[in-house]
This record gives sequence, C-alpha cells and structure tokens, in this order.
Amino acid sequence: MKNFRYRFLLLLIVVISAFSFVPPTHQLPERNRFIPEAVYELPPVATLTLTASEVEAAKGETVCLEVKAKDFNQILSMQYSMNWDANVLKFKEVRSFGLDGMSLQNFGAHVASKGVMTFSWYDPSLRGFSKPDGHKLYDVCFEVLGNSGSKSKFEFSGKPTVVEIANSASQFLELRSQSGLVKVK
Repeated sequence: MKNFRYRFLLLLIVVISAFSFVPPTHQLPERNRFIPEAVYELPPVATLTLTASEVEAAKGETVCLEVKAKDFNQILSMQYSMNWDANVLKFKEVRSFGLDGMSLQNFGAHVASKGVMTFSWYDPSLRGFSKPDGHKLYDVCFEVLGNSGSKSKFEFSGKPTVVEIANSASQFLELRSQSGLVKVK
C-alpha cells in the first residue's frame, strides 16, 4: 500500500506540474538559424565573349566557321547551344579543338539536321584555363545548301541548352557573342 501511495503521489505531482508551469514566451530571432535562407542567383561578375567568323561560299562548297574567345580567364566550365538555318547550311563536322579535354563528345549534334547543336565542356584538371584574346576554340564545318543570295547566321544561344559559364572561383559569367554569317554567292 505504501508503494501505491508513493506512485500515486508522484503521478499527481507530474500531472499538476505539466499543467501549471507555463514556459516563457518564445522569442524568434531576426535570423532563424533553423530555416535556410532563400538563395538568389547572383548576377554574372564578368563576361566571356565568343565570336564566329563570316564567310562567303557557293552552293555545294564546304565552309568552316572559326569560334574564338575573348576574356577566357580561368574558365572551368561552359555550356550553350549553337543555331543556324538548316535550309542554308548542312552540318558536316567539328574540328580543330583548342582546349584540353575538348573532343567530339563535347558537341551534341543529334539535332544538327534542324540547325541546332549543343555544347558542354569542363576543364579536366578542375583548375580553370586562361587563353589569350582571339584564341580559337574550335571550327564548325558546313556544306552550303542555300541558293545564291541566301545567308544564314551562326548564333550562340541558350536554346535548348541553357547558357552557363563558370570560372575557377565558382562565379558565373555572362556570355556575350558575335554571330557568324555564311553568305551564299
């Protein structure tokens, strides 16, 4: 019986204390350390400029456009798309690779018949490359299909592959570009 009274008394104390002690009001700090802050993408800190050459050719000829870079400073990775008029130009090949680790596997030519090619490259050493202004990255070669007087721009874009260029400081760069042009004579 003594054990029963002891247990009952202990239970009574626990129940009374649970309902009679009110904890102090909770003060929320201005910056809650338990909820992650929203992360907003920062604007690009620098730019990388890509330029493609302009050429003139007759129908049936093969032409190659040089793709050159400016402000290629400690670039770690880059991706983008290239677009052209498939009624004027027929993709043949990509060649003359100017970066370590660059090969045919960096180019997605599976929809080239529609005038679209994707590109993705990263520095295999994961340190970032720097190249002088005007450094040739690669050549894109086409067979000219268009009739005399027709022309096709060769443009760098974010469709379908989103433009993303990063340097070794983990900063994103803005892509500036000068389109290439093929005029059919």
